[in-house]
Amino acid sequence: MKFKLLAGAALAAVFAASGASAQVAGWYGAVDLGYHLPEGIEADSSNNGANGQAYNWDISQEDDWAGFARLGYQLNEHWRVELEGGYRPGDIESIRGGSTNSILGLCTPGVVRNAAAPNCGSPSGEVEAWTVLGNVIYDILPGSVINPFIGAGIGINHVKVNTVGQFSSIPATPGLVPYPATNPSIQNLTIDDDDTALAWQVLAGLAWRATDRLNVDLTYRYLGGSDLDFASVGSHSVQPGVFSGEYRDQSVTLGLRYSFAPPPPP
Repeated sequence: MKFKLLAGAALAAVFAASGASAQVAGWYGAVDLGYHLPEGIEADSSNNGANGQAYNWDISQEDDWAGFARLGYQLNEHWRVELEGGYRPGDIESIRGGSTNSILGLCTPGVVRNAAAPNCGSPSGEVEAWTVLGNVIYDILPGSVINPFIGAGIGINHVKVNTVGQFSSIPATPGLVPYPATNPSIQNLTIDDDDTALAWQVLAGLAWRATDRLNVDLTYRYLGGSDLDFASVGSHSVQPGVFSGEYRDQSVTLGLRYSFAPPPPP
């Protein structure tokens, strides 16, 4: 009899502990900081080059920090929804294309290259991305101290590209001296434009329950979306026009998530 009573008491204690650690429905707020690794924008130009084909260049961005702010609602133990705002900055690393391009890409502006100094360098500038997404998240083990979660989101991505670079080479004008005044050998291209497009993301991570109200989130995000358009302006005869391409990015962040709902009763 004593054994049955002790077993029953232990089982009741287990259920009580499980119920105390369960997620409570209600609002929460969160902030995340971390690192992002842009995959770049593979962009095609609206105008053709001297070879009759559009320019196909990769606008590569350096890895940099990323920040997010979230306001969410815990629907039940497993499901929550949230509105997320994100910011991903980064300097331009390179703007280059393959050998099929009539001009391979952009170099550091103002640099005259020759056999003794052939380095192209990188164009100056940066890429900034602001996102607003609605996420749906599923908590896999809501009653555990360590809770894995997965989710997906959809919204918009506003991207600004600001760069100046020098064309790596300029095709000579047929039938004229190699580089007449109307088509000089050194020309620059400026892209200073922004655009907004549909965006989506998938995410996964681990949440550590520090207290009844505070969680520490380790989150991985993969961001994609529809094409963005960026107008370019050449300094002389070469005018690629509008570059169109998709922004893709990966990020890893560590965040604090605080529940505004009262903790569960003991």
